[in-house]
Amino acid sequence: MQSLYLSLFHVSIMRKILLTALISIFMFSTQAQEIRVRKGAVTDSLPIPEISSATYALYTPSVYSSEKKWPIVFVFDSKGRGGATANLFRTAAEEQGYLVASINMDLKSKPIDTIISTATTMINTAFGTFPIDEKQVYTAGLGEGAQVGSAMPIIYKDIAGILAVGNSFVNPDRINRNDPYMFIGIAGNQDYMVYEMEKYLKYYDKLDFPTDVYYFEGKEDEWPESKVIANAISGFTLQAMKSGARPMNDSLVQKIFESEMAYVESLRRTRNYFSAYQTLERMEDKYEAFGFDDKVKDQMKMIKKSNGFGSQRRQFKEATYIEKEQQSEYEFLLRNDILTANFQNVGWWAYQIDELEKIKDSDNQAKSNMAYRLHGYLDFLTQREFDRINKGNYSIDSKIFISVLRTAIKRNDPEAYFEIISLASLDGDDATALLYLEDLLKTGYKDYDKLYEIDGALGLQFSEEYNAIVQ
Repeated sequence: MQSLYLSLFHVSIMRKILLTALISIFMFSTQAQEIRVRKGAVTDSLPIPEISSATYALYTPSVYSSEKKWPIVFVFDSKGRGGATANLFRTAAEEQGYLVASINMDLKSKPIDTIISTATTMINTAFGTFPIDEKQVYTAGLGEGAQVGSAMPIIYKDIAGILAVGNSFVNPDRINRNDPYMFIGIAGNQDYMVYEMEKYLKYYDKLDFPTDVYYFEGKEDEWPESKVIANAISGFTLQAMKSGARPMNDSLVQKIFESEMAYVESLRRTRNYFSAYQTLERMEDKYEAFGFDDKVKDQMKMIKKSNGFGSQRRQFKEATYIEKEQQSEYEFLLRNDILTANFQNVGWWAYQIDELEKIKDSDNQAKSNMAYRLHGYLDFLTQREFDRINKGNYSIDSKIFISVLRTAIKRNDPEAYFEIISLASLDGDDATALLYLEDLLKTGYKDYDKLYEIDGALGLQFSEEYNAIVQ
């Protein structure tokens, strides 16, 4: 796990350099713009000035009025699904009184400087258009979007809180320890990044920043359901009340508490006793200042007595232990196989994936989640090495090995097959190229035009064998 942490740290260093260079572009407009929005609904495709075709979606509560200032959450979805993502925050925004601005930009396909420039311009536009409470400005994001959202305090110093799903960004040199913001982490139980999110939480805890964490049944690059988002956003709401940034509202606090307790009850009724107990443990600190301690503790005692709680807790601890041991073994063996380009061991890696696929179907939920995380972790490690080796000055054997290994780890990813076909064709090994062309098509790949655009395979693409396989 250590190498994953280090790799993310190095990415953070790169982002730090770029973000520092872009701080100067962030300035708030003082001239309000006239934009018509729908109350209680998402207004999509609002323009971001000065950036061609860039837009964002905005949700405004049904009681929205320009006569008062509003808290706002700026949302960054990794795939740029602005309208759909804003709708995920709709329940929280309507019940707790937030504006939600979600950018329409595929963050996976854009360079970091373009992303930051567009994001800051969107924030600037919103400030110049809508009555926003400067003390209640929050960001939220998924994956790469979580990294962008987590970087915003570097640019806008008054960010009050960050909600990060599945990833984050930390620049220790630019955090003002005297001006803390709230950090809320959310991770899917099947997401290999779950332990990284816990590291971010521990980091902020050491700084004495307010923190909270939520888990949901999901994988990497997935948003949680709206109930989980609403419960998480309520952390911002309660923290704002405690700090005085928002007036105390006892009826709203009661409603928020009851909503979260209803979520716990839904977990209990579906016999997810340990997950329900973990949620209540986190709620102890969250509601400590609002007089709900006894109700939370009573519910914890009740769930702890449930048949199945003890076995679920044991299964969770056992799976966590096995997972960490397995991660260390995978890292060690993968490093050695890549260094030696050991093609003989590719079959062993394929067998590991087959075993993980079997465990995913286990009735033991803790083991099933572990298998998803380990598969995702291997996918991450081999993708990282695939990118590094194929972009570097490495031998053709190293490049073909990592590509073949990728097809064993993620069997329906065409990128690795393309690389093998290209490299084998350039090396005069038509038999290998044709074999992996056939294997690619067996995965269900149907973009036939791209099969005739593979670099270095032009001569092979005119052969009868190649075209016969495609047909």
